[in-house]
Amino acid sequence: MKLVAYALLIGIFTAVSVYSQDVSSSIVSYDYVDTIFPNPERGFYAYRSSELNLSFIEGVKSQNISVIWRIYTIPQFNNSALSQEFLDLVESDLNIARQGGVKVVLRFSYTNDINGEDAPLNIILLQLDQLAPVLQENADVICYMDAGFIGAWGEWYYSTNGLNNTTDRRMVLFKELSVLPAERMVAVRTPGYKKSIFNNTMPLTPDSAFSGSYRARTGAHNDCFLASATDYGTYGNIEEDKTYLNLDNRYLPQGGETCNDDPTYTVCSNALVDLARMHWSVLNKDYNLDVLGRWQSEGCMNEVKRRLGYRFALLQATLPDSAKPGGEINLDFEVVNYGFASPYNPRNLEIILRNNQTSDVYYLIAKDDPRLWMSGDTAEVTITAGIPQNIPTGSYEILLHLSDPKPLLHDRPEYAIRLANSSVWEPSTGYNSLLHSVVVDVQAKGNDYSGDLIFSPVGETPNNGSDDHTNIPSIFILRGNYPNPFNNLTIIQFDLKKASHVKLDILNINGKMVETLVNKEYQEGSYNIPWKPRAKSSGTYMYRLTVNGESQTGKAIYIK
Repeated sequence: MKLVAYALLIGIFTAVSVYSQDVSSSIVSYDYVDTIFPNPERGFYAYRSSELNLSFIEGVKSQNISVIWRIYTIPQFNNSALSQEFLDLVESDLNIARQGGVKVVLRFSYTNDINGEDAPLNIILLQLDQLAPVLQENADVICYMDAGFIGAWGEWYYSTNGLNNTTDRRMVLFKELSVLPAERMVAVRTPGYKKSIFNNTMPLTPDSAFSGSYRARTGAHNDCFLASATDYGTYGNIEEDKTYLNLDNRYLPQGGETCNDDPTYTVCSNALVDLARMHWSVLNKDYNLDVLGRWQSEGCMNEVKRRLGYRFALLQATLPDSAKPGGEINLDFEVVNYGFASPYNPRNLEIILRNNQTSDVYYLIAKDDPRLWMSGDTAEVTITAGIPQNIPTGSYEILLHLSDPKPLLHDRPEYAIRLANSSVWEPSTGYNSLLHSVVVDVQAKGNDYSGDLIFSPVGETPNNGSDDHTNIPSIFILRGNYPNPFNNLTIIQFDLKKASHVKLDILNINGKMVETLVNKEYQEGSYNIPWKPRAKSSGTYMYRLTVNGESQTGKAIYIK
């Protein structure tokens, strides 16, 4: 991948044939669109302080919202372990988020009063250990976590237990990072806190970013964006801290909210500059409404909506017109990032070949990392790959799939990245068409392929020549169960990509078999299997879906 200067190309779709070394290809140009649409892990997020439900999720999705800021205020646990009921609530919320097709930013705190009680350090560490299994099992729908826990609103400034110091803040942050999977991050309230905790005033570099280190996993949260010259204490040395975040946040999430409407600071001209400079990914849509109303009246709100986080658009591609089985295929395309930020969580770049007659799909996972398609840059992606020797001949459309690598989300369109181009997005698949087809023909000219990046049929492990990508498309998707919790009947939902033998078992929390719901052959399609417990006690049950020997599990909470 090569980065070149930022450019804006708004034109008409064109395809121009070119010839090189007896292999013909076409140059395709793409229309940019300024449509506002949702994309995962970015944009305005919706505040929620109570249990999630699908009705709420559908409501925010209708506003092009894909992220929910889920706040748990738990004064009842400021000196005790978390209850199982509360742990089940957190897990239920994450399951509902997955069913609804959104992700969450999590925050835990004990009080919304500056004089309110927080918890002692040992209690916080205990509770994080309790939360660990829930967070790890449901990390696919977690964008990241706010540091939280200490002081009013979990903002780390106040603390009745004296935790507002570098040593204790470090203990809490490191514990949070240890209980989250290595690919998920935690956001702290000020850049000064991060610098002190790591005793390092240098921002991340390309070499240190995405390394899995705690410093590379610590992002930023600003609860008073544009409230004053210092954003109400967010910045110590204003210019130094803003420069630090400008560089550090290239690889990290920046979230938060506005909190005070002062036209000295909150006008659109300031907002657009600081949103771009600090690479904002998410911002609270529900507060402060006076500030957000100002952006609306001054005319920059739609630009903010479009540019929060990443906004990728194709500029031009050079694509082959033909290829032979076992032969080499070369693809070149340019993607510009018009957004304020870039993706901060892992993201696949998959190239799809789909037969125009049979709809059979072949794919590969490219080695390029979309997290490195930086704000304001144009990425030039060049891929040389192999056509399988046994692929059926015919015409194949070329598409991009910027998929979530997590297995439960990989094939769900709402978790794939949509490009800001006209006529490319497929809402049914989450693919972006390159608006060109390649004809696979045994008589096609070109070199034989001798490398290790070869297209594979969907459902098979890709031959990509490396172990960098371990989350590959499965032949089935376990979508979860609904409602959950339930008191009489729940529906377990799954999809099959091809005819398979399916076994669906119910187990108790200790893994002991309770009953088998299905054990037979199913055709390709979507299925809803009801489970109505009979003579069963209330509690948490596991369901295990096994398809052709591959298994996935989920949890169902039964309440009489």
